[in-house]
Amino acid sequence: RAQPLVVRCGAILDSLNTLRGDFQIAGLWSHEETGNAWSYHRDLAVADWCREHGIEWHEIPQNGVIRRLRTRNGWARRWDSFMAEEIVAQPDALSPVLQVENNHLPSSQDLGLEADGCVQRQQGGRAAGWDSLNSFLTERGEPYRTAMSSPASGAVACSRMSPHLAWGTLSMREVAQTTWSRQRELKQAIRGSTGGWRGALTSFTGRLHWHCHFMQKLEDAPRLEHQNLHPAYDGLRPEMPYAERLAAWERGETGLPFVDACMRSLAATGWSNFRMRAMLMAVASYHLWLDWRRPGEHLA
Repeated sequence: RAQPLVVRCGAILDSLNTLRGDFQIAGLWSHEETGNAWSYHRDLAVADWCREHGIEWHEIPQNGVIRRLRTRNGWARRWDSFMAEEIVAQPDALSPVLQVENNHLPSSQDLGLEADGCVQRQQGGRAAGWDSLNSFLTERGEPYRTAMSSPASGAVACSRMSPHLAWGTLSMREVAQTTWSRQRELKQAIRGSTGGWRGALTSFTGRLHWHCHFMQKLEDAPRLEHQNLHPAYDGLRPEMPYAERLAAWERGETGLPFVDACMRSLAATGWSNFRMRAMLMAVASYHLWLDWRRPGEHLA
């Protein structure tokens, strides 16, 4: 759109102070995010910085998560209403900010990250996101209701929208409205000619709600990242070394064939279906008696 992406890498307040030294900042605009404790405390620091310098900060909601929600009664209706709003059109052109020096997009090595061994990971980008959504809604998704349970069939029959929603290559509103459009087509089709499509997409729209509802739980109770849901579980697992069991679980070397196959598939593809993630955590927490926080960090 005529304005190149400008990349800055570093502590957020350092970057903001540099920009403020070079430009007159009229306002700060960002996505509204429900993240973990690290991103929450970062945002608190940014809010303090904006107040200190008299800069108004605009956070734009990106999904169905609602901040400062008093009760979840009626939450699903509010989700539907938000997703039904008109999609904002992208601008034809932007006036480029020519004075800004553009740094390169940092590589994983630049950021000090380990090499990515995920050889079969999904392709990123907006075009790949649309291709995946359209193929799910018209080709792959008919057996979704039953196939989603299996790690093998689920890899094909599930939408594979999770990374695109996480990184914003497609918005939840785009996915929801495209799905609703497909459902209207199926509703107008001759009775008996739609196979399992109607049921599949009904289940899929429920999962789109789930995507935001689980984040809503973290928004409402951020302690869930670090604390047990029920205090009865506090201190249940003894404080003892368990590095060997954790490493075996991470590498897919527990000796439980189904568990190990799912872990090795996750390492190779970066993806696992919902029910296998639940199974992997259940085995880690109960069979191997690991504190849930460490296995959770590995899956993340």
